[in-house]
Amino acid sequence: MLTLLAFLALPFLGLGQREEFQVLVAVGCSAPRSVQNDYREMLAQEVLPRLSERLLSTSLRLTLAPVTGRSYTAPIKVIETPDALATPRFQLERFKKTFQKEALEAFDQLRKRAIAECTKGTEIVAALKAAGERARGPGKILLLVHGFEQSSLTNLYDYRLKLELPQVRREILERARAQLGLPRLKDQEVCFAGLTAGNDRNANARLTSSIRLFWQELVEASGGRLAGYGASPRVCTFW
Repeated sequence: MLTLLAFLALPFLGLGQREEFQVLVAVGCSAPRSVQNDYREMLAQEVLPRLSERLLSTSLRLTLAPVTGRSYTAPIKVIETPDALATPRFQLERFKKTFQKEALEAFDQLRKRAIAECTKGTEIVAALKAAGERARGPGKILLLVHGFEQSSLTNLYDYRLKLELPQVRREILERARAQLGLPRLKDQEVCFAGLTAGNDRNANARLTSSIRLFWQELVEASGGRLAGYGASPRVCTFW
């Protein structure tokens, strides 16, 4: 009898659970307007369509957050989709049609606020720390950023930094551990996309394996897994 009850309960074990996605986007003073426009296009054309395809079978909790000069305290927007197991299909189909519009409007609100409260710098580590604290369980974190931390921790635009040296990367990680505490990214898959040199033609030389190694080492030291690193969200392995 107990075996039969357990079998009957299987389809409902996931009821109420949501798949967690967090999308962190460099806006305001942390990215040139043209780059922000590119990120919005990636969100509209590559990220949200992929997420909307899940809505008929999966419940999502989507968190949109800006990467700024004050990432840790930046406002966020959370969109929770209907419970896919407890909602009639026609309602899911209806929500699916408005999901992308709602998410883009939420992003635009965050972007306007970041521009109005423009703070110089780009706190990517702090954005990851905030994302780790928001996580309610295993999840996926997508960063649409240029990859250059510019904060009290370090300035990756500094060509004299010698980030290719392991001891330099270790020093920055230890500084992050001492000043902020490393992000808590256990059970989180982290993907860096939208990598760009912005308007600095010489910055292409800095988008090398040493930059990737730094972020990979930080994510892994924080308990997470790097699930992609490149110019487009297509590089992410968690779709």
